Amino acid sequence: MAEKMIEYFLLILICFILVYSNFVHLYPPHKMMIAFVGNEHPRLFERKYITTNADLFVFRNRASNSINVKYEKKGTEHQYFASSDYNYMLIVYMLQFHVPIDKWAMDRSPTTYIHNNKTVAEFSVKKITSTKEIFI
Repeated sequence: MAEKMIEYFLLILICFILVYSNFVHLYPPHKMMIAFVGNEHPRLFERKYITTNADLFVFRNRASNSINVKYEKKGTEHQYFASSDYNYMLIVYMLQFHVPIDKWAMDRSPTTYIHNNKTVAEFSVKKITSTKEIFI
């Protein structure tokens, strides 16, 4: 009898873990994309930002093979962001500088990171319009 209870407990525990992990992966709290439009190799961009909790994009005319990075046409990063379901976008122009990605920065207005009068990165926030309907 005790063995059956342990088996059922483990089965319920495994089901709970699977449901929770699917929920976390399918419904992330913040949808962020990091776009690279610089001149460096996309693999350097992938290595630098692979650990962030964001989707990686490279906007160039030539695509490379990568599982973690999506390639789109050069010059269309703002149009892609406007038509997508992402809430935040970081456009990286130069990889040699550190651009802070913190959770507290996600609620503020768009920011441009500049070093020696050169734009290193731009952080954009999509205006989220939430309409609440009241039924009487």
